[in-house]
Amino acid sequence: MIYFIFISALIALVVIIAFQQNALEEAKQKHWDEVRDHAETRKKLEELERVEEKQEETPLVADKAIRQRYPRKPTAMDYYTLFEANPIGRDILDDLVNLFGGVSYTRGGHDADRETCFKAGKKFVVDHIIIQANKATTNQENQSEVTTDDN
Repeated sequence: MIYFIFISALIALVVIIAFQQNALEEAKQKHWDEVRDHAETRKKLEELERVEEKQEETPLVADKAIRQRYPRKPTAMDYYTLFEANPIGRDILDDLVNLFGGVSYTRGGHDADRETCFKAGKKFVVDHIIIQANKATTNQENQSEVTTDDN
């Protein structure tokens, strides 16, 4: 009877050790799966950080971007197309005229002279846009006129 209890205890111990060994293997497998997933995630994160750093290292200078996209000098027709032919462009031009147009003269002393020059500079930009758009319309009218010589 004592041998039977001893043998059953020994068998129970072997079974418990086998279950623990199996559970330990499963835990190790889960651990290494998590480590591998974490390493893959870390690699992806590092790649994204490198891409962001490259984008930060090469900021686009507005002047260069404009020169690359629009290498030629704008013509009067370009101003007309942008600000007169397009309804949104007309709204933008009206807004610019309301903001920067009007009288540029300011009464006063030395500071008023500076303010007058500052307002005149802003007004010049709007006037330039309007003049260029008007040149395009006058050129269109001149080109569309048909001249006939009756001589």
